Amino acid sequence: MTRLKKQLVYLPPFVVLVSACNPLTPTRDSGMTAGGWQPCDAERPKVCTMIYDPVCAQRVDGETADYASSCNACADVSVTAWQSKTCEE
Repeated sequence: MTRLKKQLVYLPPFVVLVSACNPLTPTRDSGMTAGGWQPCDAERPKVCTMIYDPVCAQRVDGETADYASSCNACADVSVTAWQSKTCEE
């Protein structure tokens, strides 16, 4: 295999990793709603980074649950909003 072909083999995973952080990825700096809850966008993230930054998420059934990050919370279609602390605090 030529050197160029070897480099192209590694390009797709790199593109996927770079595209995981995009403007649709929820962040703690986004505007908060009443009570400190940040709503999830209509377009849900498909890939999240492995950064552990726990949040409390509110589900459509009214229950709350801890998620590893705001991205992981909003990737779950049953989550409507999240706040930047764990549910136990």
